[in-house]
Amino acid sequence: MLVMNDMSGDPRVSRHAETLARYGFDVTVVCLLSRDTVAKETRDGYVIIRTQSGILNRFDALLASMKHARMVRGQSAKGSVASVQSPEKEKLSVKKKYLRWLKQRPLVLAKIILPQLAILRAARKINAHVICANDLDTLLTGFLAARFDRVLIYDSHELYVDTLRVRPFLRRILQSFEKILINRAQSILTVNELIAEVLVERCSIKKPVNVVYNCPAEGLARFPRKSRAKGRKIVLYQGKYTSRRGLENLILAAQYFLPDVHLVLRGYGDLEEELRLLARGSPNVHFEKPVAMEKVVVAARTSDVGIVSYLPTDLNNYLASPNKLFEYIQAGLPLATSNSPFMSKVVLENDIGGLFDPNDPRDIARALNKATRTEELERFRKNVVRAAARYNWKSESRKLIQIYVTSTQSFYSK
Repeated sequence: MLVMNDMSGDPRVSRHAETLARYGFDVTVVCLLSRDTVAKETRDGYVIIRTQSGILNRFDALLASMKHARMVRGQSAKGSVASVQSPEKEKLSVKKKYLRWLKQRPLVLAKIILPQLAILRAARKINAHVICANDLDTLLTGFLAARFDRVLIYDSHELYVDTLRVRPFLRRILQSFEKILINRAQSILTVNELIAEVLVERCSIKKPVNVVYNCPAEGLARFPRKSRAKGRKIVLYQGKYTSRRGLENLILAAQYFLPDVHLVLRGYGDLEEELRLLARGSPNVHFEKPVAMEKVVVAARTSDVGIVSYLPTDLNNYLASPNKLFEYIQAGLPLATSNSPFMSKVVLENDIGGLFDPNDPRDIARALNKATRTEELERFRKNVVRAAARYNWKSESRKLIQIYVTSTQSFYSK
């Protein structure tokens, strides 16, 4: 299994690797080495090998220093007296920016290519019978590792190209690249039916695209209910603090909460400082340290409602079925989610919560205030128990194993 992270927080790959190992596959995950991880680790019956090109850190440092130098120059320019530039000077300024852009391209390309080569080299040493490429950033590496005499399985965790902030012409190139390579895989799987439909149409896929939901193990059966804060209704966001997840609007919504409703943000990420600054002076907004990947379900049991507030900034976000959606269900939490196709389907079909417009803080508050009232909350909690029996890893794992067994048998029986 190939993945472009350090496997410190990838529940989908971890869950798939553990399940396949328990079934009898000899599983190795090849990923990237980071400062907080070790080169080799055994976890839940499978092996993790982390690799990194030694020269990559130098490129990172060089790019960081160039970015810092630009920021310093920009701040100096803002502090100086503004003057009207002549057309000649404006042309020179544009030329300098273009030359700087050209100078950085080799560094950016190296940062993309070198990890790919390092993972490819490690994967070929293993010489596995089945190669699983997780997301588009490992698909070419997986294809080269599998060549034509190994099984290639492609697991598309998202509409990867749609998550990238790139120019339209580059987006078209990447989509063509995905279309060529995805049809070389013996089996294709993804996270929900809506994304599967887009992949089939966009990449002209003739074979079935299998759907395996990001459900955790059965939390309600494994973990007893935790005591909740008395006199408070805790609404929980649990996950990364990154853009396009609507977290700023969640905090802005807190000013419209009923007196007993409190927002808890439990996670980490680049936006943490900005979010804390935005929440300053809000007595009903609280930040908590993240918990380990394997403890997110039990940690959520102390809350009353789980929030997923993804913004419809791109097609991938609009069609998303995040891990936390199913984690909240397995924790027994009613939901308050963005009114997007997949999440609204889960919420409405099972009657387990409310929907809101993630761009409107007042509407977010309306949904949370309603979902936390006693009568609504009790009804949703009862329905979540039934939903947890529907969305769980026990049923999803059977689909995963069938995909791998069928792909392997059909390929090697030829």
